[in-house]
Amino acid sequence: MGEDSRQSDDEVGRFDPLSRLRGFRVRHDRGRGVSEDCDQLMRSLKRVSRDQSAAVEAWSTGAPDDLQSLGWVSGLKGGKLEIGVENAGARHRVDRWLRSGGLEMMRELGKVRIKSVVLRIGERPES
Repeated sequence: MGEDSRQSDDEVGRFDPLSRLRGFRVRHDRGRGVSEDCDQLMRSLKRVSRDQSAAVEAWSTGAPDDLQSLGWVSGLKGGKLEIGVENAGARHRVDRWLRSGGLEMMRELGKVRIKSVVLRIGERPES
């Protein structure tokens, strides 16, 4: 058997399925900057800020005056609206108002997605 019967490494690689698959591999650019990640984070923060501002505005516009003095919007994250109230009586009154159409009114006024509401008893934050 001579040298002609031996196959070179290139010829073996052509017929080897694993080598062929490795040839199709797409390598990621390793010199990628962080600007794309920062832009995505800023868009997300702006959306959260806009949604939370819309929820606060919907509460101050839609809730009756006596309930506005008892409760406040603490936050909105992932469709979960958090409303703070001063005591258990206030919690009950706000809950009754939300269930009797107040929640739908807030959704329409704020044009924001509210999937659920959590009422928490606590102290009003100082603004």
